[in-house]
Amino acid sequence: MSGALKVLIVTYYWPPAGGPGVQRWLKFARYLKEFGIDPVIVCPKGANYPVLDPLLLSDVPSDLEILQLPIFEPAKILSHFAPKSSKSISTGMVNTKNPGLLERLMMTIRGHLFIPDPRKYWVKPAVGHIEQYLEQHPEVKLVITTGPPHSVHLIGQRLQQSRGIKWMADFRDPWTEIYYHKSLNLMQWAKRRHLLLEQGVLESADRILTTSPTTAAAFQSRTPRTVSMITNGYDAQDFKDIAKQDTEVIKFRITHVGTLMAPRNPLALWQALARILEQQSTEDFQTFKDDLVIEITGNVAPEVIESINSLGLGKFLALAPNRSHKEAIQAMARGEVLLLTERDEADAHHIVPAKLFEYLALSAPILALGPAQSAIAPILKTTQAGVYFVQGDQDGVAHYLSEAYRAFKTNSFKNNRAQCSAYERRNLTQQLATLIKEMIA
Repeated sequence: MSGALKVLIVTYYWPPAGGPGVQRWLKFARYLKEFGIDPVIVCPKGANYPVLDPLLLSDVPSDLEILQLPIFEPAKILSHFAPKSSKSISTGMVNTKNPGLLERLMMTIRGHLFIPDPRKYWVKPAVGHIEQYLEQHPEVKLVITTGPPHSVHLIGQRLQQSRGIKWMADFRDPWTEIYYHKSLNLMQWAKRRHLLLEQGVLESADRILTTSPTTAAAFQSRTPRTVSMITNGYDAQDFKDIAKQDTEVIKFRITHVGTLMAPRNPLALWQALARILEQQSTEDFQTFKDDLVIEITGNVAPEVIESINSLGLGKFLALAPNRSHKEAIQAMARGEVLLLTERDEADAHHIVPAKLFEYLALSAPILALGPAQSAIAPILKTTQAGVYFVQGDQDGVAHYLSEAYRAFKTNSFKNNRAQCSAYERRNLTQQLATLIKEMIA
């Protein structure tokens, strides 16, 4: 692209990888050229992705330059010895409350032998390959790294040191503050090592980028470097044909798409549904048992299913495995209520799940549960897209669902979104392009 600014984007997750980790930079890469930025993707060749979505390959621009570099994956070896535990950990299904002996052992090994993470062995060879590329392409003025895995940031750090190139570090999730970090059973020396590596990135990157305002504020308190925030979002192109989908028989469908781990189990929701079912003798709720469907698409912790069954809700549960991104969006579109749930812990207040923004592209109201002072609540309030309850607020959830069901029966149960366009991928990419141009002007 003549006259475009050329930037290198180093990412572990790239199609055919599936899951939310791939979407952010796949979409940025799709739209950056519209704003005068020519991206070059650096990703691993033959990576051990926990989730695959080959259909995403069709979203990769045909003229996008991609450098695939070899990677050594210890996870492939570990999976031979403990396939079930290895898969649970790699897909994010970490049992932080009652992990088994083998799971605790694997998490301990991961926390001490693979600092900061098992993709650390990609750092040195990737740096060597990229240095050769930069030697041949002096027009590249900026390297962007995105984590997790946060070892990818060490690639940017070393390139900055060896080449003097500008570097932006994008944190899709926190590093030492991420929820499963305390499950690594770290000794003091390992904790210090993780913190030192994280602090080194925060203090040396020319620009820190985060996905939530609370993470941005936390990082800004630890570094003199500029910390910026660009949220995740939704691509309007992914939703343009959704309205034409046949939604089959209309049900009062409470839909969750994505991994549902035990710490995020919305017990208040299941308890509220059980309460409403007990009221079915009243006029408003005689048909509730016929209309209710709890549809969960993606990996679900056994503890979640057990709590649903224990309250007599098992017959309303419809489970589906991980789907392609396209199929996941179709599942969202079937929902009358879109469920978002986060851990009720202080360190989760900064988390804004990526699926929230794709929920925003649909008309169904969002029912969100999580910790107090969550970063999710202000977004729902601004966009008028749903309601937020603190985990455990059974009364509040029951009242909301009762009103929602009455509205559903009168065909008035849809939300009018406000100001959601700010989270559209093209608009977010324009923000990113502005940051890039500021850095390399």
